[in-house]
Amino acid sequence: MARLGDETTNRDSVLSDNDGEFDVGDTKVQMSGMLMKQPFGKGGKKKQKWQKRFFIAKDGFLLYYSESECKSFQKDHHFNIHPKGVIPLGSCIFMECVEGSQKFAIKISHRHFKGEIIVGTENQEDCRKWITALRECSKVTFRNAQLGENIVQQLERKSKVMATEKQEVINKLNEEASQLEVEKEKKEELERLAAELAEEKKSIEKAAMELRQEKDTTEQELKGTLSAMQQIEEEKRKLFKQTESLQANLESITTEKELTTAQLEERERLTKQLEEEKKTLEEATSHLKGDLMSLEEHSKLLELEKITTEERLKQEAEIAGKLKEEVRQISDTALHLQSQVKEVAQAKEKTQTAYQHEKKRRINTEKRLRLAEDSLKRLDRALKESGIKIDLQIETDVKNLKQFFEDTIAEEEYEAQKLDIMRDALRSKATYNIETKKMENDCPPTSPPPIENGTSSPEPNPQTKQNGTLPGTQEQ
Repeated sequence: MARLGDETTNRDSVLSDNDGEFDVGDTKVQMSGMLMKQPFGKGGKKKQKWQKRFFIAKDGFLLYYSESECKSFQKDHHFNIHPKGVIPLGSCIFMECVEGSQKFAIKISHRHFKGEIIVGTENQEDCRKWITALRECSKVTFRNAQLGENIVQQLERKSKVMATEKQEVINKLNEEASQLEVEKEKKEELERLAAELAEEKKSIEKAAMELRQEKDTTEQELKGTLSAMQQIEEEKRKLFKQTESLQANLESITTEKELTTAQLEERERLTKQLEEEKKTLEEATSHLKGDLMSLEEHSKLLELEKITTEERLKQEAEIAGKLKEEVRQISDTALHLQSQVKEVAQAKEKTQTAYQHEKKRRINTEKRLRLAEDSLKRLDRALKESGIKIDLQIETDVKNLKQFFEDTIAEEEYEAQKLDIMRDALRSKATYNIETKKMENDCPPTSPPPIENGTSSPEPNPQTKQNGTLPGTQEQ
């Protein structure tokens, strides 16, 4: 608090007896001067007399004295420690107001005061100065002083900690500075390496540019090669088609060649015979010149035989053509028979599947019928053993039911036998078709079989014509 008073000494104001201003000097007070006041705590009276008093604002308190105290205070700059009254200023509210004849009055209020304290000043400027000084003094309290001391101590402790931290930071900065020096040297080395790398980069970029140009050239060449390959593939397909057609022609030519070769062999054989005969004739001519005429006649006969032989060859060629046509017809017949065999095989598979299902159904039906028959037998036996007189109509119904089950079992057995007969017929048909095909392949006919609509078909079974199903089958 003393420290705060020293700091505010220079801001002290002075009010004289006449002018309301005094030279405070080094009295260590915040404000002093003459003010008008009403008696405190007498608010019941309507009119109260204003009195002039000497007021001193000092370290959170407002002291007031009689008028004579102002002269002694101005003389020795010391205030009396026995004032007429003391007003504590801590947490007070100061407001400028107008009160009666005092137009520049100051209202001092506090929640613990019984009333309000009003003092008057001479003018607006003094009023504002006193309000400012009072508000400053209200801040100087015991609690604030304690808080200030605590703050000062905390600041001193923080200053010591900060000094220690500052030294640590300085040491750390020194270490970082040494590291920065090392890093600076490394940076210089890196810059030198970066310059070298930049030069290498330029050379690499130049090489990359050349490689890119080579790549573009290669791509163009590849495109040309690809188009050429496509053309080659197209020509290859055309050549393949031509090769296939040529191969077909070659096969036909080979067939004709074989026929021609056979004819040539026959002619060579005949030629050899003629040559041998000619040699014989020459020998005979050399030995028998007299028989020349007869030999000439014999040669004429040979010529005639040659002509006859050629005609025979032509006839054999015609017969060969007919045989080839018969072979083609037989092949068509064989293909038709193979298709019929496939159809029969498919029908056989379907029939076998239906046969298996029907067989299972028949077996289940037979089991149920046998169970029903056993039940009837047990019922009949139980009725007989019980000795109960049975109505004639009931007995007749039981017999009819028993006869019905027996007939149903007989029909199911017959149906099962029909399925077996159908399966055997299919197997016989397939075997017959296979044997017929073997016989036709082993012994081709001299004349083609009758063909209707370009294909041969076997005569259908009369039963098939009538029923529209295979022999031995029955529509389910």
